[in-house]
Amino acid sequence: MKTLVTLIRRELQEHRVGFIYAPFIVACILSLVVISVYFGLTDIQTTEFNFTTKIYENEEALEWMATATPELKTAVIRSGLVVLGFPILLTVAFAILAFNISTFADERKDRTLIFWRSLPVSDLTTVMSKILLVTVIVPLLVLPNIILLHLIALLSASIFFATNDIVSFGWVWNAYSFTDWFRIIFSLWAQSLWSLPLMAWLMFAGAFAKRPIMGALVPIVAGVVLEGIVLKTNYIFTFIEDRLGFWTRASSFPKQAEELRVVDISDIYLMLTTQEFWIGILLSSFLIAGIVYFRSKNNDYSSE
Repeated sequence: MKTLVTLIRRELQEHRVGFIYAPFIVACILSLVVISVYFGLTDIQTTEFNFTTKIYENEEALEWMATATPELKTAVIRSGLVVLGFPILLTVAFAILAFNISTFADERKDRTLIFWRSLPVSDLTTVMSKILLVTVIVPLLVLPNIILLHLIALLSASIFFATNDIVSFGWVWNAYSFTDWFRIIFSLWAQSLWSLPLMAWLMFAGAFAKRPIMGALVPIVAGVVLEGIVLKTNYIFTFIEDRLGFWTRASSFPKQAEELRVVDISDIYLMLTTQEFWIGILLSSFLIAGIVYFRSKNNDYSSE
């Protein structure tokens, strides 16, 4: 266990920019945007998304705020905060993508594999340290940034509402569920397990292919095309499409929802009961075994 923890700490040290600094910077930028909007310094208005204090000039909006039930207020606040935090998740997703495709390819390319293979650490332990990093540790690192953004957004909104005599300072805080922090982390862990087949596939490509990106894309494209020609089906494409998105919006998820939202713990249970989830876990297990095999058999320590 101590060795595994040390390996995970090493990975975090080497990839701290993508996993630690980048999401924090994005959270700070979003926080500044929120503060600027509520203090009247800027407005964000697009065809698909509006973030402006001008909506509170509408009498109907003010009446709704004055008469809304606690449940309705909580639902609206949750929806807004989920959308607000999405750029942080997107930033981390790109960092994970880069890590997965490069982590095993880079150690062959720069020949650091020679050094790591000389240590008394098994290939399985090394591989599992990288898997645990992207599935367990990185979601934990994301959570503080989301909490920071939430608190700043709630505080800014509360000050704006109170100073403009719209509602009381505590209007937002009374409707905000702090237990959502726990639901967010469990949701992120569930998302990591749901997307694990794709992450493991990218690592697998990096473990054996001289050109990892081509090694990851070519078999998938070939498989999709051949399946369509021979079987007249699109299971591979649908599988990949579902794993690229949020698990609550997958075609196989029993409880369909169009909007992005903080999930209930019962939703995670529903995911665990689906056949597609366990197919993904089984496929991930085979891919992880393949990564261990190719890494253990790599004796030329070269990659173009």
